[in-house]
Amino acid sequence: MGASTDHALGRNLRFFCKKESAAGGAYGTDSQEVLAGADAAKVLSTSMEFTVARNDRMDSRSTRSVQERITGKQEVSWSCESYILPAGGTTAPDIDPLIEGAMGGAFGASVAKTYNLTDTNALPTIHMARTANGVFREDLFGAYVEEMTISGSGGEEPKISFSGSAFNYALTGTGITEGTGSSATALITESGNGVNFMVGSVISFNSLDDKVVTAKSSDTLTIQSSSWSDAQAITPTTYTETTAGNPVNGITGSLTLNSVTLPVTAFDVTITNGIKGLSDEAFEKGTSDFVAGYRSVKGSVSVRARKDFIKSLAQRYVQTAATADPSFSSIPIRIDMGSTSGKTVVIFMDTAEIDFGAIDVPQAEEAVLNLPFTALATSSGGDEIRIAWNQ
Repeated sequence: MGASTDHALGRNLRFFCKKESAAGGAYGTDSQEVLAGADAAKVLSTSMEFTVARNDRMDSRSTRSVQERITGKQEVSWSCESYILPAGGTTAPDIDPLIEGAMGGAFGASVAKTYNLTDTNALPTIHMARTANGVFREDLFGAYVEEMTISGSGGEEPKISFSGSAFNYALTGTGITEGTGSSATALITESGNGVNFMVGSVISFNSLDDKVVTAKSSDTLTIQSSSWSDAQAITPTTYTETTAGNPVNGITGSLTLNSVTLPVTAFDVTITNGIKGLSDEAFEKGTSDFVAGYRSVKGSVSVRARKDFIKSLAQRYVQTAATADPSFSSIPIRIDMGSTSGKTVVIFMDTAEIDFGAIDVPQAEEAVLNLPFTALATSSGGDEIRIAWNQ
């Protein structure tokens, strides 16, 4: 029965993210970077997945049965989704570390702050965590953003989503202290409790928070110097959230394609960083670094097939004669979300090429033009897309 035992509930989820000062956040050491309430971000959904390869031993044996397995590489993946939450003024959005992780360019200094792309490998890594009801905590260290998508449709609220991988992972459960300790580093838990903690776990006990587990042996946890008495609760550390911003609604804003405002039914734009995680190195348990490859900025717009909008589809391809080479033109795209002064988010793609997509003609209802596009950069690179926050 749920009434007598705490359960993790999605409605009580707390999510935190912080740009790391050094890739990996000093995972599993006394210097491991900690989080705070100001690092909180409201999210609609999150996922964190940790796997370790266990390979069957396949050399010759007297039985057909598998008797032993060999440990392989670990992999960590994650994703999250949030409303578009501008805070106004000079306040960065709560999800700022993830946007910067996707684009590289830091949040601008002016009132109308603008995120710009970076053309270097200098994409920051992120320490992120989620907690629920004091039942568990999950931490990711060295998290990097492979994709960021901004989307909207109909009257729904525009949303922003992220996904990527990470270097390391820690799951933290609960436990009870066994015995007492004074200025000690070996925290002994009751028999069988040690399994609830991993290297990198962040725990609270005896009114002490943010104690990092740097090593573990059975039911003994190595932590920073601390004091405790017998039978005290050990819980995952969580924080009082400090967040800002309200969701942009789905009924104010506009999309302008080649200086023509279109009443779109849906739109999306995705930045894909082409990141290669370095997880193929010998004598490393998993990913230890990454290389940013070719980036792409792609998206799509759908609009009803009204007579005056056909040119939005037709202008992608111009051929003057049957044997002539076609020409392709680039156009600017601008997406405005929200209408409150100081809390409008604007996406600029100054040079976009309309790609090829079908005209969707249902059996009886109106036809819809599907306009996929690719945002291009100038010769200097790094200017495919800009996002002005708190415009």
